Amino acid sequence: MTERETDPLLEWNRLEREITEDAIVSSMFEAMSKANEPLEKFTTWLLIGTAAIASFIITNADKFLPIVEQNGFRACGALLCLSCIFGLLSKISALFHKIQTEIGTAVRKTFFEHLSKYQDKEKEIQVHAEFRKINLQTGIRIERILEEFHAPQPKLVVWFATRRLKKYQNNPQASFIIPLRSMRYQSLFTFLQAVSFLGFLIAGFIYIAINQSSILTTHKKVATSDHPTKVAQLHVSEKAKS
Repeated sequence: MTERETDPLLEWNRLEREITEDAIVSSMFEAMSKANEPLEKFTTWLLIGTAAIASFIITNADKFLPIVEQNGFRACGALLCLSCIFGLLSKISALFHKIQTEIGTAVRKTFFEHLSKYQDKEKEIQVHAEFRKINLQTGIRIERILEEFHAPQPKLVVWFATRRLKKYQNNPQASFIIPLRSMRYQSLFTFLQAVSFLGFLIAGFIYIAINQSSILTTHKKVATSDHPTKVAQLHVSEKAKS
């Protein structure tokens, strides 16, 4: 390596740039997480509307069934159920996202508070160590922190947390990856919920139109078949009068 590559000033500049860039990316991820709230509100209102329509159809099944027939009733009912299921899955994903976001925010806040206090104390300790010519190893022991944190946790939680730490240990945006993944699932389930509800409306109108068309066709056939009989009856009645 050349002297330029090992220059502490260049390394300092590189680290500061990476830290600032990572902070900007983190702020962008945090801004994206704000989309969770409007998605959840939309899911809630659509879920309430779907449940209300399903309750109305169930209580008035005897009136609704002749309009769409049995196949239409099944199709509309299945689409409504799918919409409700996707809505519940979206709400669960939103709950996971909220829990993970709040935990991450609280951990980052308290971590930096304690770290700042320790850094002040560390400077004082280093001054005394230099005065007494003692070589001390300072710094936060992450291994001990994780060991103390995992001690009361269930083994499954410890395994899952350890696996996540190993997977994202070199990623500076690790605290945002899992919440954003939950929001991605939330967006997907919200989209499927809306599509299922639209499918219910489209299927309902299609089956009603088909049913009404078949009814009109049947009435026309009956009217056509009854017409010669009515004409013959009219002739017979006129002859009887004469």
